[in-house]
Amino acid sequence: MKMMKNLILGVGLFFVLTSCSNDDFKYESSTVKSLDFQLNGEPWNLNVGISTRPLFVYKDNGDYFANYSLLYRFSLDNGKYKFVASDYPDQMIPSPTNLNDLVVPQPALANQHVNLSDAMPYASPFEEPLTLNIITRTGILRLKSLDITADKSYSTIKTTVSIKRSGYKVSDGTFVKEDMFVTRSKATASGGINYTDDFILFQTGEEANNVRVKIECLDQNMQVVKTKELQAAFPIEANKVTNADFFLNEL
Repeated sequence: MKMMKNLILGVGLFFVLTSCSNDDFKYESSTVKSLDFQLNGEPWNLNVGISTRPLFVYKDNGDYFANYSLLYRFSLDNGKYKFVASDYPDQMIPSPTNLNDLVVPQPALANQHVNLSDAMPYASPFEEPLTLNIITRTGILRLKSLDITADKSYSTIKTTVSIKRSGYKVSDGTFVKEDMFVTRSKATASGGINYTDDFILFQTGEEANNVRVKIECLDQNMQVVKTKELQAAFPIEANKVTNADFFLNEL
């Protein structure tokens, strides 16, 4: 009889502990429901059927946690997090790293926009709506020759743009200040007529960060025929085009 009482007490205690454990488990995670996404202030949604995962989640200390699609709800362990979004996630954050160390470099070929939201803090129970505005941190420098007379002494136009910002630090929305060069070569069969090229560069912000342009015209042996440095320094505005018109062959 004593053994039976002990058994009943043990079973009862097991159910009490299990019930408490289950109650505790209910509060260990919360579902993220109220996320709103924008692209440069305009509503933005991922098209159905696309496997891209634009949302990056980091722990409050910056440790990488997970990468999510926008098409499904998900749950997170209760706590504090930071969310970052991009419509080019594979290009912006190709591999997991601590948020505090995450720097998106100036694309070497100046052919990719840098689109990232601010790192937004978000904490459980994730009931307050959160807006993630994906912002374009780059603009376009559009080079265009105004020549109407061809110069057949060269067949390649090599352009070097000197810039003052080499990267974008995601954790605090600042730029890495560092001198660097972006270089691109483009063939011309028209001796410079109708030459045009777009360079995608970080926004300059202040005048001291304006970019400068040097152009070298090369012959078939890749020897420099002539060099032209544009006198002006050009500002780059986010998500806008800066036009740089010039003559290659005419004074």
